[in-house]
Amino acid sequence: MKEIIFRDYHQFLSEPGPEYSVRVLPGRAVIGRPYAIVLPYPTIGDIVCEMLSDDEKGVEPLIIAIAEPFRKALLEAAFPSIAVIDRSGELSSALSSHKEKKEIRFTESEKRMLRELPFGPCSKELSLRLGISERSVRRAKERLMRKTGLLSSGQLMIYALLSLDISIRSS
Repeated sequence: MKEIIFRDYHQFLSEPGPEYSVRVLPGRAVIGRPYAIVLPYPTIGDIVCEMLSDDEKGVEPLIIAIAEPFRKALLEAAFPSIAVIDRSGELSSALSSHKEKKEIRFTESEKRMLRELPFGPCSKELSLRLGISERSVRRAKERLMRKTGLLSSGQLMIYALLSLDISIRSS
């Protein structure tokens, strides 16, 4: 029987099925090797902490986050290895159909754009920093949003901060 740990009880979740045992554990307590950990409405910090604590223990359970529909795309893009469902989502379908998502591959120019995005959020500033036209910046942002599945430049900026190793430097 596969064990699922819930970080908090959530009334909207369906039962995962007879092949799973469910346990509610607060905090970051993990006993044994669970198959999955369910995080209701987590912050980005909660997900990062859960992933780090799993690395320390050598345990790699499936992490399932319950998120509002408007945060779902952002969490999926920022953390491709977790399953994200909304409150009406079926836990059993997330368990059975979740596969490790492919890492998004970026070209060098896209990586450069993502690295500069937090330091120059408007198109005019980015065009000056990158030495390209404002129109090229807008097109590049649109391509990046399509590639990542994000809906706004703000989400793209958060994605850039979370997914790329950005060192703070003097401008």
